[in-house]
Amino acid sequence: MRKISRTLTLASGLLSIVSLATPAVIGQGSQEKQKPSEEQTAAQTVTVDGTVSAVSETSVTIVDATKAEKTIAIDTKTKVTKSGKAATLADIKANDKVVVVAIKGEGDALTAVSIKVA
Repeated sequence: MRKISRTLTLASGLLSIVSLATPAVIGQGSQEKQKPSEEQTAAQTVTVDGTVSAVSETSVTIVDATKAEKTIAIDTKTKVTKSGKAATLADIKANDKVVVVAIKGEGDALTAVSIKVA
């Protein structure tokens, strides 16, 4: 009788521990799902290379190898380099070859993170 009582007490204790730990584990899983994975972050960036057809204070328009024209927004965080050195938007001219890394926003809108002028 004593063995059965001890076994039931042990089983009930283990059940209590498991039931208390389960909500914490479930909560951790839902928090992890809210963080974007590396794949999702990578999917949000786009690299566009081609020839500059127009440049303004707020955007650069590029014609890529398929002759598709893409206008990419420029903001204060956009880094510009030319020949491996820091540059400004004024250094970008029509017909320059460029490689732009941009973040994809709503409705396929692109905002340049970096512009490298060849």
